[in-house]
Amino acid sequence: MVKVNWRNVRPTIAHEAGIDWRLLSGQSLKSSDDPSACMEAMMYVSLASLQPSLSYHPHSHGDHEEVYYIISGKGEIRIDDEVQSIRDGDIIYIGVNQIHEIRNTGDEMLNFLAFAAQTK
Repeated sequence: MVKVNWRNVRPTIAHEAGIDWRLLSGQSLKSSDDPSACMEAMMYVSLASLQPSLSYHPHSHGDHEEVYYIISGKGEIRIDDEVQSIRDGDIIYIGVNQIHEIRNTGDEMLNFLAFAAQTK
C-alpha cells in the first residue's frame, strides 16, 4: 500500500517561487529512498503553495502534461498566449510543450495540486 500525508513530506522550492510537497512519484522517478513511487504513467502528484504576488516563471515540459487543481486562493494562469483568472475549485489542463505560468494575485496563499503524466 502507498499512503502519504503531506505533513510527513519535506518541501522543496519549485520554480524559484513556490513551496512544493512531492506526494507521489511515478515509476520513472523511483529511487531506493522513495517508497511513494507507484503509477506507471504518472510522473508525480505535488501539493504546491505560492505566496501572494509571486509566480512560477514561464516554462514548458517536453516529456509530460500537467493538471492543476486549485484548492484555495486566487490568481492567474497563462498558457501560451492565453491568460485566465483562477480560483478555488478550478482545474486546468496544461499540454506537452505549452508555455505556462501561474501567478498569485490574491492576499492569501494560492494552494493547488499538480498532477503530471508522462507522454513518452
